[in-house]
Amino acid sequence: VAALSLTLRGKSLVWGTYGAGAGALAGLVALGVAELVTGGWSDYPIVRGAAGQAIAVGVLVGCTAAASEMVLRGWIVERVRELGGAPILAVLVGAIAEALITPGSIGVRIGAGCFGIGLGWMYIRAGMRAPLCARLVFALGAVLVEALQLV
Repeated sequence: VAALSLTLRGKSLVWGTYGAGAGALAGLVALGVAELVTGGWSDYPIVRGAAGQAIAVGVLVGCTAAASEMVLRGWIVERVRELGGAPILAVLVGAIAEALITPGSIGVRIGAGCFGIGLGWMYIRAGMRAPLCARLVFALGAVLVEALQLV
């Protein structure tokens, strides 16, 4: 739907020209904080000793992370801005959408909303590269942490 909406309006994703490294570092820090605060929150279906399964879960999680970022920032945040919303309003709408679609307890949803605020601000400042790299490092790092705990 997001891709169709962008196409029909003659728009494309705003990739930006920098921010991948800063985004990746932010994703790593967010993962560390999430692990410290929750003591390990992921529920990825990885079985002990199943490296192939961890890779398959990683591919699925990576694709989902990329798609989520393109919808939440590349479409929702951008659409709010196109409709005249201030950058902070656009960031908050994207963060609220993120919290609403994130499964889990209220604490997990609040954490997702806070992460969404950071990702939205990165998007406003640098384009898609920074928040996309942050989300990918966070999500794939969580899969790696889960897989390493099971070895």
